[in-house]
Amino acid sequence: MQRILEEDLHLPTLYLVNSNNGTITTSELSEELRNILNPRGEDLEILDKRSDDKFSQIVRNLTAKERSFVKNGFIARESGRNSPLFITEKGIDYLNTNIQMVEYLFNNNFKASDVLDTFNQLSNIGKKAELFDENTTINEGTQNIVKTKVYKRSSKLRVEAIKYYTEENKIKCKVCCFDFEDFYGEHGKGFIEIHHQKPVYQFDGDDTEKTIGQAIKNVIPVCPNCHRMIHRSRTEPLSLDEIKKHVENDLDFCED
Repeated sequence: MQRILEEDLHLPTLYLVNSNNGTITTSELSEELRNILNPRGEDLEILDKRSDDKFSQIVRNLTAKERSFVKNGFIARESGRNSPLFITEKGIDYLNTNIQMVEYLFNNNFKASDVLDTFNQLSNIGKKAELFDENTTINEGTQNIVKTKVYKRSSKLRVEAIKYYTEENKIKCKVCCFDFEDFYGEHGKGFIEIHHQKPVYQFDGDDTEKTIGQAIKNVIPVCPNCHRMIHRSRTEPLSLDEIKKHVENDLDFCED
């Protein structure tokens, strides 16, 4: 099982400190990061002759004055045990460069392991990630307001996903098989939400069409009800198989 590394915590730490009015204690930070990343395996092993685990140690190391995250000026801290941490101007600039990606990861309730994998990629690649956020395309009325590259990329992914999952000119929820056109007539034709099972993004300069081709396998069409149920748990969203088990005894819409 993949261990959580200090560099994986850079962006989520900056986000949490900034969201807490620019300051937070190490204990508070450790608890918030634990809730988001859901450490497992070796990270939960209790340290020898201590009451805390290896994950807590990673957070303490990250925020120590002699570590690179503090020495390089992304956060600052006062002297003393559990003294407050402060986000610096450099930290704010770095966070702002990646803020869309961080909010995308946190707001879509991905599995903690997928969030960790993405932060690991961001720390290793060293390039800016460009995201595909379906939330900007669910409400078609936002099209005249949201004129960004994110919207354009997400729109392309949505179009290709609908093409991929349309059968006999019908697009149904992959969980309950609800078809909006069957129920609402012409008014419901083509309406569906696209659920990201895993984060979908590309690094600056990567080929968008190739990314979309690969991403198709990580998204599924779902109705709003099933989409909400998938994401009901913030830290453990349901997989397609898991959500289908909740409705498998009453799949009236799936009957021919």
